[in-house]
Amino acid sequence: MKLLDVALSAAMLLSAIIFFAYIGLYFFDFGLFKILPPSIVGFFVRVEALQYVALGLFVAALIAKVPLRREIKRQEAETQI
Repeated sequence: MKLLDVALSAAMLLSAIIFFAYIGLYFFDFGLFKILPPSIVGFFVRVEALQYVALGLFVAALIAKVPLRREIKRQEAETQI
């Protein structure tokens, strides 16, 4: 269960980085996509739908963490008794 929690946290982190890189590039003209090599950034700029996939992944992982955290706390409480 804790491994799944870590995986969800990693997915949230990665998707947030990608989404904010798009926001920085399009609205503020700076950020991660400005400092990375053009060969890497070119893929992300061509496939603009990835920003919505990243946002959806972030929201899904955030929603999935709520019941997972409850279950982890319940299991920890059972093992302490």
